Amino acid sequence: MQSLPVLLISSALFIRSLFGDTSEFKLVKQTKAITLYERWIPGAGGENVREIKAVFLVKAGVPAVIGLFKDQSRGMQWNTNASDYKIAAQADEQHWVTYIRYNIPWPMDDQDCCLLYQYRHPSGAGNTAEVIFESTADSRFPLPDKTTRITGTRGKWIMEPVAGGQMKITYMVTTDRSKKVPRWVSDPIIHDNLFKTMTRFKDLLEK
Repeated sequence: MQSLPVLLISSALFIRSLFGDTSEFKLVKQTKAITLYERWIPGAGGENVREIKAVFLVKAGVPAVIGLFKDQSRGMQWNTNASDYKIAAQADEQHWVTYIRYNIPWPMDDQDCCLLYQYRHPSGAGNTAEVIFESTADSRFPLPDKTTRITGTRGKWIMEPVAGGQMKITYMVTTDRSKKVPRWVSDPIIHDNLFKTMTRFKDLLEK
């Protein structure tokens, strides 16, 4: 079931969806701490592609966020359903590879993914920074038995300082709809898992 973990995501039109599509996001769920939106946009093959956006404030700086991304010991604490979380260094500190394996209920196989992360500070963006990620192949993380490799993943985190010593984090990601699972089943799972993940991420940053 590709819709279970937060990172079970793919789209060939990620850049277009973030910057070229003007359709409005719809509010899905909101608490005092986190707001979740989504929209459906045309995919490459004519199918609808889900794009999700989560927004929240955190009392932490960019170095703390990057540090948490790279912290193997705490990776499973904030990634919902994760049973493994590993980091592999690249040639420079601005890039790294993250490996995540997810526990999926029987009779489905477990799922995993390899993601190449890149930290960047766009020119003319003031103090705003971002981390983009996408699927990658890495020989250091071979496919385990009885596991399905997730491919095609693309997403980004945007970090923007705001008043009061806080930082606004916007998490955006796209996902193909799983035709094997009806939306009335998959949607609540996706929304609940993402909310749990963002809540745990925020809590760990503020500890």
